[in-house]
Amino acid sequence: MDIADPEAGLKATPDPVASDRYRTQSTLGAGGMGIVYLAEDRKLHRQVAIKKLKDDAASQNARDRIQQEARLLAQLNHPNIVALYDVLEEGDSIALVMEYIEGTTLRAWMRERRPSLQQKLSLLMQICKGLTEAHNLGIIHRDLKSDNILIAENSKGEPVAKITDFGIAKSQQLDEKTLTAENQLAGTITAMSPEQIQGKPLDARSDLFSLGTIAFELLCGSRPFEKHEGGALAMASRITSEPHIPPQQAWPGIPEPLAVLLDKLLAKDPTQRPQSALIVYQGFELLYKQGLESDTEDFTATLTDLFTHHKVKSRRRWQRALAGVAAVLVLSASGYWGWKEITRLEPQYIAVMPVEINGEIRGEENAKALTATMVRQALMNSVSQLKASALVSFTPKEGQDFETQLKKLKDKGVTDALFAQLDCARARCEISLQRIAPENNQIKRQESFTFLTDKKQEAQYRTSNSAALLFPPAYQRELLKQVSMSDDDYRVYLDILDRMEAKALDEKDLGDLTSLSDRYPRNAHLYQSISDVAARLFVLGGNTTHLESALRTLEKADNFGISKVLTSRLKLFIYGLGDYPEQYQQLISTLETTDFPLAELLSERARNHYRNGDYESGLKYAREAAELNPSADNLYLIALNQIASGNYDNGRVTLNKTITTFPEHWSSYSALGVIELESGNLETAEKAITSIPEQLRGWRTSSNLGVVYFLQQKYQESLNTYQKVLRKVPEDVPTLGQVAETYLMLDNNGTAQHTFNKILHLTEEQEDLESARYRAVALANMNHSSEAIPLILELLKKAPEDTDIKYNAAQIYALAGERSSANYYIEQLLVQGMSAEWFNLPAFQQLCPQPQISEQVRNAICD
Repeated sequence: MDIADPEAGLKATPDPVASDRYRTQSTLGAGGMGIVYLAEDRKLHRQVAIKKLKDDAASQNARDRIQQEARLLAQLNHPNIVALYDVLEEGDSIALVMEYIEGTTLRAWMRERRPSLQQKLSLLMQICKGLTEAHNLGIIHRDLKSDNILIAENSKGEPVAKITDFGIAKSQQLDEKTLTAENQLAGTITAMSPEQIQGKPLDARSDLFSLGTIAFELLCGSRPFEKHEGGALAMASRITSEPHIPPQQAWPGIPEPLAVLLDKLLAKDPTQRPQSALIVYQGFELLYKQGLESDTEDFTATLTDLFTHHKVKSRRRWQRALAGVAAVLVLSASGYWGWKEITRLEPQYIAVMPVEINGEIRGEENAKALTATMVRQALMNSVSQLKASALVSFTPKEGQDFETQLKKLKDKGVTDALFAQLDCARARCEISLQRIAPENNQIKRQESFTFLTDKKQEAQYRTSNSAALLFPPAYQRELLKQVSMSDDDYRVYLDILDRMEAKALDEKDLGDLTSLSDRYPRNAHLYQSISDVAARLFVLGGNTTHLESALRTLEKADNFGISKVLTSRLKLFIYGLGDYPEQYQQLISTLETTDFPLAELLSERARNHYRNGDYESGLKYAREAAELNPSADNLYLIALNQIASGNYDNGRVTLNKTITTFPEHWSSYSALGVIELESGNLETAEKAITSIPEQLRGWRTSSNLGVVYFLQQKYQESLNTYQKVLRKVPEDVPTLGQVAETYLMLDNNGTAQHTFNKILHLTEEQEDLESARYRAVALANMNHSSEAIPLILELLKKAPEDTDIKYNAAQIYALAGERSSANYYIEQLLVQGMSAEWFNLPAFQQLCPQPQISEQVRNAICD
């Protein structure tokens, strides 16, 4: 029942309430079923409000409702809920005697006042307190709206909020009959949550959606869902299926934490809303206390900096932020972290789908391909303009239809797909950009514009910015400002991007991009491209100078206004590929305090532990990352840690699952080849590795193929494969180690010794696990066992479950004549599943006649 404003009319009436104690004075308001009177309590000498059913509305349903309200109000005793004093019943007539609030409704109060932000936050806190009391008793209001919030003033002249009209409230703890007919809505559409409109079961979070509509209107000055033609049904459809107006659109100066909180309260899915009114109260309280002594500009900046972990730029602002942090101590720890949780942006994993171009484009022969490359790169670059977002690599299988592509993206854990469709007519193109949800194939938002085909640079920037604007304002960073190149330079840039798409890069391309960045240091697109090209060249060739070149360019970017967020992510990408443990660790610790997506951070942690030989921790983080985002890369990370710790069976299962879901995830084929290789399934290993197109095989994968040939005793074919690898990575220590062992099998001991000596030279000042173990093997083969054994013992302490280290330990002990120790590790490896072919080296075969060798080892590795 709506409570009318006092201005609705005060007129004397005959006593409609048959009671000696209460004398009616006037009518306060009327609704569809009842009337509220102002009355005097003659016994206690106070004014009260009496809510009585209209004579023509005294149906059983109406009586049930008012009795329900009486029962619920009797349980509630809170300063922010209108109190129930008495219940009057006479025959079929029923009336509630309630606390009289001398004031107005919140809606009228908003029209008449110009409250400060502090007053608005104070009222919202009070509403949260009242709701907390009701929810703690299992009571859901179900009709929470600004007309059902009464505003009075206390003795200090401060506004006080009181929740009223629990006429359709429902107790979750009482097994009562439904007060509304099936499929009939009770309440006000504009105050309802989506689940209430849809007739689904309700909990306290339904009231929090309604609270969100009140808070939006109070803070932003407008409702979150605009009224249009179509009436209640159209409004119901908007609430259930259309996004609310972004808070930043209604109030451009809104502090970001408030905007995020409003977005959370108005989430369609109840599970995405805060879990309780108490958490919402604590958030409003923190904002209220931080802003008490701040002017508007500093208040907004301090809150934004504090809750989004940005650096505060001025000393004055930082001092106020510290004062605000002190206010946090007033809150309970659980409340504070609950508030941080609800203001945290949900991570977005974004993929870019192939660009579709219809029509012809005037220009060079490959004009259409270059335009598609430009648009695709612009969409990929737009992800760096978004908070809490990560780009997911995606290249669909040839001939794959659109729906199948979206299904694959859903399987990869992608939350949003960006798609561009162009209709071109020689000199101009109409481009339509869409943000699609792979989960249900629905278009979340779209935008279109026209560009001239000879103005690709302008189109690239506009495409990046337009794509970023397809996402909610809370996710958006600053738009990119265009930094134009000359036409000739831009053509060079596009040609390189086109070759990168075609996987046909060469080293000159990286040099050309670096030169372009020297000429146009404020062009953000160039830094992304340099990092991508450097990474691609390193993966294919293993030359670390490419990574160093990219890092030098990224360091330079910091001096030219390029986003620190972009350069930090690109540096982390490069550090993760190369050997930069200290820089990597420092940067990842910094990113933990930013909006970097959690699954990406967990993936990085998993990779870091894997590289350092801590496979248990690596597996833990990889699994956590995969739970949040079950992408091919995260599943692959799980498998890598399983393989490295010797759990081949689980690793094989994980990789086969990954390959089934992502049939072109070539790294999984490579890793599967490693498992089958170490298990002695040489034909299966060869098949897995050669399933990868030769031009896409990394040098490590090619090196593993050489090992397959080695174990098949095809030593010359093995040597030829290794030498091809060394032409790409002439100083790769593992490949040199395998070359040396191949020369041993070919009885070319002189060349083998020369190669081992080269390994010693290359590993002299290296401290990583891989360099250390190859150094230990080289020392043992050069009769320096007294140096090799302490080194391998140190490695066994660092990574006791590492299969490669145990294998090298067996090899070193065999060369040193420590046969019992060699036997011990060989037994472990055999139990683990390593095949006999791995023990064909002379060092192992010379153990066969020795008495220290167990029957298990002798039967397995000896002829």
